[in-house]
Amino acid sequence: MKILLTLLLLLGFNGFASADCLTASRLQGVNLAGAEFNASKLPGKMFFNYTYPDTATLDYFRGKGANLIRLPILWERYQPEAYGELDTANMTQLRKIVDYAKQYDMCIWIDLHNYARYLSLPLSDYSNPDALLYDFWRRIDEALGDDSQYWAYGLMNEPAKVTRQVWADIAISVAKQLRNGGATGLIIVPGGNWSGAHSWLKSSSTDPSNAELFANLEDPLGRMVFEVHQYADSNYSGTKTDCITVEKMQILLQRVTDWAAENNKQMIMGEFGVDGSDACLKVLDSMLTSMQSKEWRGWSYWAAGAWWGSYPFSIQPSNGEDKPQMAVLSPYLQ
Repeated sequence: MKILLTLLLLLGFNGFASADCLTASRLQGVNLAGAEFNASKLPGKMFFNYTYPDTATLDYFRGKGANLIRLPILWERYQPEAYGELDTANMTQLRKIVDYAKQYDMCIWIDLHNYARYLSLPLSDYSNPDALLYDFWRRIDEALGDDSQYWAYGLMNEPAKVTRQVWADIAISVAKQLRNGGATGLIIVPGGNWSGAHSWLKSSSTDPSNAELFANLEDPLGRMVFEVHQYADSNYSGTKTDCITVEKMQILLQRVTDWAAENNKQMIMGEFGVDGSDACLKVLDSMLTSMQSKEWRGWSYWAAGAWWGSYPFSIQPSNGEDKPQMAVLSPYLQ
């Protein structure tokens, strides 16, 4: 055993499942929320109205085996004026986190947490919403330079302020513009509305389903995944602490898995979280098991961060102790 350990150390093995956005076969980690807090207070005061994860928090989750950090941010704090320059102070914080990922071979999923809204207006109110959104991501791309393997374009969080059709038109256009402009990083395309896995195949008489709208979207570089969210409470909102049955959760996730297999797509679970009760922890375990198939690129649990306090889904350690959910997550991270 001592000889084996010596060999592993010589080869650079450090016990962590490290790999960047492009080389990792699976991306698994956590949402570190805070930079999107107090969205009604714009731009807000950094570390008073909103915050960023500190090194100790990043170290904790890296130590648990996470190679993915989903970082929610607000568009208006980074780009206060449409088509304007990016804010220096917020970009400095983002740069620090991307540098951390670069040091430890991790992936930072930059999550534009705006619900398809900018400056209080839905994107559909703008004359060229795809150009507006592309401009933001183009500037992020230019600012972060040659480190695109360490961060991913999270095009938009839960684009519920526009219809599924409108969102699909914007997302497809932005993804194509990014590639045509030379972007090489991982593009994460969320489903419309609230991105629910349970509603991925649902349509209406006026609005096609996400399954229909994104079935034919292909990436010339093969570096695109489709994002869903799924909470376990009875209305799938993530606002209550009850949980549906394991069997019901397995069925709804299997439908998404089957769609991905049929359409040669990869999925990623951007948000999912549960209360620490025994019943909910069983559902959490079943979700993680369901996402082990090759159709799933990975997941990020919702949520952690120093400002969550008593939030029941939080896995931010408290007084040095792990939360109950971490006992379920850890084996999958490792």
